[in-house]
Amino acid sequence: MKDQEFLEKLGQRIAQLRKEKGWTQKEFSEKLGIQRTALARIEVGNVNTTIISLKTIADALSISINYLFD
Repeated sequence: MKDQEFLEKLGQRIAQLRKEKGWTQKEFSEKLGIQRTALARIEVGNVNTTIISLKTIADALSISINYLFD
């Protein structure tokens, strides 16, 4: 899998899990303490986010970080 494809799939997974919680991007970004546009870039795979950001996302979703990659 190419890097960009990986980022897109990861972003789609984050968006899917967010939507399962019933949260808008605005609500979720507020929980994360980031701007909505930053979250949008993550969800579409335009950003290679840090492992710390992924941990913050997983914590906000109440999941383990490896669940983001399932």
